Amino acid sequence: MPKTHLTYATVLRAMRRQHFAVLATSDPAGRPASAGITYGVSGSGSAIYVMTRRHLQKARNIVANPRVSLVIPTPRRLLWWVPPGTIQLTGRAEVIDWTDHDATRVFSQFWLGRHIVNSYRSLHARGDSRIAFLRIELDPVIHTYMIGTSAWRVRNNMGAGASTVIRGQ
Repeated sequence: MPKTHLTYATVLRAMRRQHFAVLATSDPAGRPASAGITYGVSGSGSAIYVMTRRHLQKARNIVANPRVSLVIPTPRRLLWWVPPGTIQLTGRAEVIDWTDHDATRVFSQFWLGRHIVNSYRSLHARGDSRIAFLRIELDPVIHTYMIGTSAWRVRNNMGAGASTVIRGQ
């Protein structure tokens, strides 16, 4: 079977449909840590935003080491028992102010994001000054598994589900 050509537009569409990912960071000693996060994708698709608080491990780790990786699972509605497809991303993260215009705009575009922003605004009104966004500038190379490929296609050849795309191509 010929390999299906996966486009960046297809991957970006899959990224925008989801809002959950697993973010991996490492502390100053190099010990890895992972956390489930809610994210939003920038308009260009070159950055991902995560709302957090500065004292949490992921934010502290990013201050020490900005290199991160993310995995975005893409569940299947009909074949729910088949493991989800995944989008694997890497990039450089930074902690930015919670009032950042671009980050707030991205989070205001989806239901859960609006609720998270409102929750953090409420915390700020009660005096919490640790609220922040993470801005993750994504590397251009994106690896995927079973994105744009049917489960039936990979049932006899697991490698047929793996693809790599370059952002902007």
